Amino acid sequence: MNTYLLKIITIALIYYIAGKLSLAISHENNIVTIVIFLAEGIALAAGILFGRKMWPAVFIGQFFLAFETMPLSTTLGISAINSVELILAVTLFHYLKLDRKLKKLKDLSGLILLIIFILQPFSAILGNTLLLSTSIINESSYIVSLFSWWFGNTMGQILFTPMILLFYANFKRDEAIELILIALFFIAISYLFQVVLPIHNLSLLLSVTLPLILYLSSIKGLHYATFATNVIALISVYFTYLNIGIFIGDTSINNIINLNFYFLSQILLVLIVGTLFSEKRVRSDNLQKTIEEEVEKNREKELFIMQQSRLAQMGQILNMIAHQWRQPLNNLLLIIELIVLKYHKEELNDKEIDEFQEESYLQIKQMSGTIDDFRDFFQPRREQTVFLLNDTVEHLLLIMKPVFSVENIEVIIKEKEDIYTKGYPNELAQSILNILYNAKDALIENTPNDRLITIELTKINNEVSLTIQDNAGGIPNNTIDKIFEPYFSTKKEKNGTGLGLYMSKTIIEQHMNGSISVKNNEKGATFTITLRAEN
Repeated sequence: MNTYLLKIITIALIYYIAGKLSLAISHENNIVTIVIFLAEGIALAAGILFGRKMWPAVFIGQFFLAFETMPLSTTLGISAINSVELILAVTLFHYLKLDRKLKKLKDLSGLILLIIFILQPFSAILGNTLLLSTSIINESSYIVSLFSWWFGNTMGQILFTPMILLFYANFKRDEAIELILIALFFIAISYLFQVVLPIHNLSLLLSVTLPLILYLSSIKGLHYATFATNVIALISVYFTYLNIGIFIGDTSINNIINLNFYFLSQILLVLIVGTLFSEKRVRSDNLQKTIEEEVEKNREKELFIMQQSRLAQMGQILNMIAHQWRQPLNNLLLIIELIVLKYHKEELNDKEIDEFQEESYLQIKQMSGTIDDFRDFFQPRREQTVFLLNDTVEHLLLIMKPVFSVENIEVIIKEKEDIYTKGYPNELAQSILNILYNAKDALIENTPNDRLITIELTKINNEVSLTIQDNAGGIPNNTIDKIFEPYFSTKKEKNGTGLGLYMSKTIIEQHMNGSISVKNNEKGATFTITLRAEN
């Protein structure tokens, strides 16, 4: 047996059993009932889930359901009408572009309006007209029968179709035990407030059950809430059938109408409010996902910018190494020339060779020490440490001394006391290096003589202030607010990357929990780095 045929037989059987149960508790027990007609809800859900090709299941189920009480021709007509209703429902559902998962209020309201104003008027009018033409009903009962068909089928579809669709989209096997417990809980609630302590006011009854179901929807999902609503509906109908509970005080049809309006108001509120909850949850999840994606993008962008900045710094470091090595290399060159000259004059002796070896070793050791200094100084640290800010600044100036010397730049450091802070000393040194290099370039370009950089360390209460001031004429007013932006550079003719100050700001503010600012003074620019002091 193929899958399609198995689905047809299964759905037809479920349709028939559900229809028999609905008719069994009807006050008249005929083919048209105002009682919730479960079969219609199952048929509509099957069509939406598996397509128009499920119409034979509806035809077969309805045929055997009606054949027991109607002539063959009428049975075939009713079965055909319900089958066409299914085809119409699926066609319009797709035409309106509704989502069967009912994630949005648009999908839910579209389905409900489709049921109330198109599907059930269609089948109720055609079905009752057929019953009237075959004398199953008479003209005097036509309107009542029409309303009963429309109301019972509408209730069946509004109650059961959304629940089936939601369960098909969201149900997980491990939820079975929870659902059983929920069913028992709401059966007990219904028995308590409808039989033991009967509440005859429907609004008051709703005020008891509705908050519980909405709370269930908010914590477990809308499919749980629709399940609970249907449990209440079925158990309430059963109580009424047994002639117990709060819906037995009037005529049978009035009891059923009151009962159905109670279900209708409850399921509509649950569906609407529950869908709004779901939409809010989805929007919140999407927002969180968007935030995470943007954070990841920013992180990747920051890493890319940091790599570019480090490449630029490598050029600066190589320049400083070159300045540091220039003197030892010159010394080595002189030593080599001297030893060669003495060799040609045949003046070499053991003493000369030993001196050559010792002096060469000292120069090479100095060059090797320079490499170690830069390697240690620019090695990033993974953990924050408490460090002496004075040492960090002085060590950096020692490394940069040859660069400043060759450009005739004087550096003055003012410090009154030892100042400690917490963070990453090497990253902070790189930030200061960027500022000092910018100051160097500005001085070379704008200040022919008396080039000066002043560094001052101060501590006020719990804050450390490090200021770097030059006399290079200052930063133009139209660019001073942009200098910390990535890729903004005032040195484009010198191939500036525009990343140095951006990285300085990023390191100080994000890694050191500090701040950095800039302003012009009378002679140049002043950068101020503020950090937290550590006693």
